This record gives sequence, structure tokens and C-alpha cells, in this order.
Amino acid sequence: MSINFEDYQELLDPLSLALRESLRSAWPEAAKVFSARGLDNYIKGAAALHSLGKGDSLVATWIDHAPLVAHEIGEDAVPDLVHTALGLASKTSGTVIELVLSTAPTAANRLGDEALFGAYLQFINTLLSQAPRGVRPMLENLELLFSQLTLGGLRRWALWGAHAHRTDYPEQANYFSLQSKESLAMLQKERKGTLFVDVQRRINMYLRALWARDFFMKPTSGDFETREGYRPYIEGYFLHLPDAYDDYDAGGTKLPGLEMYRAAAVHSAAHLVYTREPISAEALNPWQMAVISVIEDARVETLAVRKFPGLKHLWAQLHTITPEQCVTAGDYLNRLARALLDDSYADPDPWIAQGRVLFSEAALRLDSNQTSWDIGVQLAHEFMARRIPFNPRSDVLTAPYRDDNRYFWEFEEFDFEAAAAGYEAPKQVRRQVSLMEFANVVDVETAGDDAEEIWVLGTELFPYEDMGKSFNEMEGKEPVSQPYHYAEWDYQIQLERPAWATVVEKRPQSG
Repeated sequence: MSINFEDYQELLDPLSLALRESLRSAWPEAAKVFSARGLDNYIKGAAALHSLGKGDSLVATWIDHAPLVAHEIGEDAVPDLVHTALGLASKTSGTVIELVLSTAPTAANRLGDEALFGAYLQFINTLLSQAPRGVRPMLENLELLFSQLTLGGLRRWALWGAHAHRTDYPEQANYFSLQSKESLAMLQKERKGTLFVDVQRRINMYLRALWARDFFMKPTSGDFETREGYRPYIEGYFLHLPDAYDDYDAGGTKLPGLEMYRAAAVHSAAHLVYTREPISAEALNPWQMAVISVIEDARVETLAVRKFPGLKHLWAQLHTITPEQCVTAGDYLNRLARALLDDSYADPDPWIAQGRVLFSEAALRLDSNQTSWDIGVQLAHEFMARRIPFNPRSDVLTAPYRDDNRYFWEFEEFDFEAAAAGYEAPKQVRRQVSLMEFANVVDVETAGDDAEEIWVLGTELFPYEDMGKSFNEMEGKEPVSQPYHYAEWDYQIQLERPAWATVVEKRPQSG
């Protein structure tokens, strides 16, 4: 459906002449990033912000920056932005709301995900209630802060300052404007080694080079308060990776965050590539599921290493457990995980040795994850004789790159169309109408060839004064094909935008 600027005259009338001209100038660019629904939200957002009575500058900021947010993370984030701005109207000045809008594209670019952007808006609301005088200087330094901090790190940094300087307003302003030593010290403490947004493109190319296919990735900040126990996971066809990785101490060797991202992304991608059916959890207890998970991780990694031998070193260097760690069930799980991956790892425990033998004997049956189920159940049964209790919360795998394995317990076959968020390309309707119906409806002159509905008259229509030519011959357009919609790669967000480019076939000009 084509949306015209003039269709919203009732909403545009209360705006000043300067705002109307600004909106008219921004309309062509906005139409490139917004759908019809998005344009509707865009112009209604401008009208709603104008009704606050906080000046034309606020509305002008919305007009300029809302399309940039949609360009970065999609138009569904824009209604959340305007609702947040309207909610802040009773708590702060128009200048601060204007700063929230003008810095929103920066936040969207650095976060790279609609859900994280929504969490960022909630954080702004929380901070405004705890340190209202700190929001403005923080927003003025937002680009610098996001270049060094994740969303979780920004939240911890800001709330520490809000609590430390709750009643000392001058110090609060110094803290949030990065003028105090405390502020810089906390910034250094929360600073992370490698941010997902800075390496996403490289990781995407790395995965594509391995398997010649695209994988969909999203950053996720996990628990804001602590990063302990934070692991990658696969859900909704997306690889969810941490929004930052610190450099990892692998037995005295510092591995950069980029290596961590490579290891985590390739391991998760291996699950997608080599998992063909779910593993049934029916009649299994938590201990059996934990052991099966270790075997399944080893299965997909072994298949990947057969094709790309260098991956073994990438993963093996992140397993640092030793035979001396033998207290908990988790220790034995981690030793088994290392033993099945690293041939050079020596472990005298008979249970570990049995696991290696069973896995080696199944080398020709690794294409099926039924092998993981069979070996896992047998090993779990053998271990129970040791009477070592298992705690699902604490006895977890310590290799930081491995995901939580929810994918193959809640298996759903990977589907690129479903991964594209179930997007359905717009369909054009060509409707046959009667002569009276056709004549009594004014043509939409600004409608393009990709309009949602086109009316077609079954016979030629001649003017009242017969000049030997029909209206179609005098003013009609050459027939065109139905529009074809193609996906297009968006390097800004490192994802494929479905049905983003439209191609229409037309007849060549005669002669």
C-alpha cells in the first residue's frame, strides 16, 4: 500500500510550517527504510511529540533520527522509542528527551539488536529515576561509552555512580561527564576486551568460508549484574553470542576475544550443520542428559574437525581442566569433554578411558546423534556407582565457548525462510472492476508500479469526444510484470534483509 505525505494532513496541520517542510524533505528517505506501517508510526510519532508542547526542536530531532534507528535495527524499534520519549515527558526536560532521540541511532548501531535496544531504553528510564542529573552528561558521552562498554557494563557503570553520588549533585555531574577519577576507574573496570559489534562481520565471513552458507547471529547481554555462567545458545535459528568477550587465560596463554568468538560461533554453527533430528529427553534424568550433552558436543566437533582439522587446536586450547580436579561430577564431565577432543590429553581415570573407547568405536556412526544417546546413557550408568552427587546448577561445562545445548533438546530444523523472521513479501492485487466503479474513483497519481492494489477495466475506454484513441493509448502505461522481491545484504547490521529490493520487468521502447 502506498502512503502519501498528504494523507496525514489532519496530523500535519498543527505542526509549524518549518516542521512540515522538514518532514516533507525527510519523507523520500524515510520511505526507503519504513514500510507503510512504519511510515504511519513515524508521522504519528511526530504528531505525538508535538502535542507535548516542548518545542519544535524535539519534533525536528525525531524527524531526522527515527529513520536512522529503523535503518540500523529495523522499524519495530521505532514505536518503543517514541513511547519512551512520551513517558519521559513528565520526568525531565525537552532537552534531555531530545538527547535521547538524537543518540538513539548511536545506541542502535552499537547494540545491533532490537531486544537490546529495548533494554537500553528501559535502562534510561531507570537511570532517570535514580540520577536525573546524570542522564544528560551521560548521553553527551554515549558514543565514547559504547565504544568501550557493553549494555551490561554501561548499566553497572551508571548505577554505581548513581548510588555513590545520590545526593552530591556536583559530583554526580562530574561522574557522568567522565570528569572524575572514580568514573574513569569504573569505566576501566567494566571495559571488555572485544565487543561483538566490532567483530560480527569478521565472524560472519569466517563461518561462511567454512560452510558456504549464512548463519544468523545476535548479541545478547545476559544478566546485567554478573557475567558468571553466561554462555552462548541457539534459539529461533539464531546463534546468540555474548555482546563481549574478555581475553581468556588458557593456562598462562592469553587468547584474544576474537579467538573466543571464533570458537563459540563455530561450535554453535556445527550443531546447526550436523544436527538432523532431536535427541529425545524422555525417561532421562538430569545426570544422563548432562553426559549425553558432552558426547553430543564431541560428536559435532569431531565431524567439524574431520573437515577442518585446524578447529581442533582452536577448541582444545580452551579446555584447561586437569586430572587433579576430581571432586565433583562437574569435574569428571569437563575431563571427559577434554579427553574426547584432545588426543594429547592424558587422563588415568578408567571412566574417562571407557568414554574414549566407546567414542572411538562409534567413529563410523557419528552422523547420527543416536550415537550420543547410546554412549551417554551407558557412561551415566557406569558413573553412578561412584556415589558422587550431581548438581545441574553447579556441575556445568567450564570451556567458555560451548553453548548450553538447548538446541538439540528442543530441536527445530534450520530454515532460512523462518530465520528471516517469517517475513512475507508484499503481494500485489490486480482487481477487475466495472466501468462505473472505475470511472467514479480518482486515480492515485503518486502510486507506483508496486502499489498494493491495481484496478483493471476489462475493455478499452474511449473519451466522450471520439479521437480514435482510447484513454489507455493516450495516457496509459506499458504493461509491466508483477514485482519480484529479492533479499539484499545489509552490511550495517550484518544480516540479509528479506524482500528488500524490488524488480519489475517492462517492455523495451519500440524502435
